[in-house]
Amino acid sequence: MIKVRFCENEIIIEGHADFDEYGKDIVCAAVSSMVQYAAYVLKTNGAELEKREGFLKIFNIKNDNCSKKMIFVLKEALMNIEEKFPEHLKLEVK
Repeated sequence: MIKVRFCENEIIIEGHADFDEYGKDIVCAAVSSMVQYAAYVLKTNGAELEKREGFLKIFNIKNDNCSKKMIFVLKEALMNIEEKFPEHLKLEVK
């Protein structure tokens, strides 16, 4: 299961969807695409990243309009995926 935690100025993503085998996992592909895009946007806006296998932490996120909009869009997209695949994705918002 992929777990995504939205905290005050950081987002932590960890785990694997395990929906299907490697290369065919649509949940993994959807979450990875959204998260990597958001990470890119937030990094170009000053956030920092920590990456390793099955883990991504986006931290020191600025509290500006651009970052707020990106986080909102990411949450909405991931909530839609979680609704359809609750046994493969879990969101936590603090």
